[in-house]
Amino acid sequence: MEDLDICIIGAGPGGVAAAVEASSLGARVTVVEKDEVGGICLNKGCIPTKAYLKSALLYEELKRSGEFGLSCRDISYDLSRIKRRAGEVVGVLRGQVEASLKARKIDLIRGKAAFSDSRHITVDGKKLSARSFIIATGSSPNPLDLIAADNKKVFYSEGILEIERMPKEITIIGAGAIGCEFASFFSAFGVKVRLVEILERILPKEDREISNRLEGIFKKRGIDVSTGVSSPDIKAIKSEAVLVSVGRSANIKDIGLESAGIPVKDGCLPVDEYLETGLPGIFAIGDCIGKYNLAHMASAQGKVAARNALGKKTKMDYTIVPQCVYSLPEVSSVGLTAEAAEDKGYQVHSSRLHFAGLGRAQTEGATEGFIKLVADKKSGAVLGAQILSHYASELIGPVSLAIKGRLKIKDIAETIQAHPTFTEGIQEAALNIFRQAK
Repeated sequence: MEDLDICIIGAGPGGVAAAVEASSLGARVTVVEKDEVGGICLNKGCIPTKAYLKSALLYEELKRSGEFGLSCRDISYDLSRIKRRAGEVVGVLRGQVEASLKARKIDLIRGKAAFSDSRHITVDGKKLSARSFIIATGSSPNPLDLIAADNKKVFYSEGILEIERMPKEITIIGAGAIGCEFASFFSAFGVKVRLVEILERILPKEDREISNRLEGIFKKRGIDVSTGVSSPDIKAIKSEAVLVSVGRSANIKDIGLESAGIPVKDGCLPVDEYLETGLPGIFAIGDCIGKYNLAHMASAQGKVAARNALGKKTKMDYTIVPQCVYSLPEVSSVGLTAEAAEDKGYQVHSSRLHFAGLGRAQTEGATEGFIKLVADKKSGAVLGAQILSHYASELIGPVSLAIKGRLKIKDIAETIQAHPTFTEGIQEAALNIFRQAK
């Protein structure tokens, strides 16, 4: 029986980040993973879907080639090759993660872990002990009406990537990030898409104006968007394919929580500001704690949990969490919306800059969308931003840095940006606010 400093259950983004951080601090670390290293994000989520969406974006641009003085005739696609390329990308990245663990002498055990008590787990009959544990078991798609995926007509997000042929028509239930991304993908290839959302608007967690604008863009592209719809009967849907994307549930069953005495609340593992569960020495991060289902959040939590497991006492900061939707066009946000800032008592200055006014957007034919920048009227501090645009996921980074660095709108307005770029939009929005304040 091995005695470790830290044992991490799950080798997704959070688990790997925790392992690397702990190892860099001199700890003896073991990671247990029952499936592939990299978790759902690398193998069946974030990475392969972005590879699929790159193919969709390129296909859309080729169809518009005439606008750019080019002639591309007989444009076609091969779904099997799109899938193969995505698999190759995943394979390369997974190999890099495994090599990184090996280089840092982090032990990787393949198998299913379960607690036997608060200081021991078993993995396929082998018993391990550790001073601290970090649970990073991720999440799985929520089923709708207890209907299982058959991966022939009914799919959930992880199975849809293995679809064997492009359907003529697909109904997507759930218009959150996953639903909107797959609506973009299928629509680009000429599939008739019906997007159904039980709430009053698509992307209900994003800025209202941005979600309404994206809905308008979707409809312009021929996507049939229905919001405020009661839970549909999957069996009655006549589409050739149905994708269910109605949220995710924590993977915490059958890992021995009761044996260890680890408390569970609302199907998740509650943690404190140090990411420690109700049991000292046992931490939890990522999707299984139910706060944010974001790979980058899991990675940030992993680093914090590793430090705390080694006695560093670092609090988790949730004030700056960028969120991105890789639809066509993309959506990103960070910090507060103007409405949320006012609810918190701020006097707000906000500015909207339409990308149609930027030279780079015009040259690329990517003029749909805008940025909304939010600042505190009293101090001039940057409070948040919401972006609908080509490259929105890249553009949100500078705003996150500005908030983290406690920069003022004046700082952004007076920073020289390269021309022509999309980043100029952030500067122009800041200039608008700066001028209002004078």
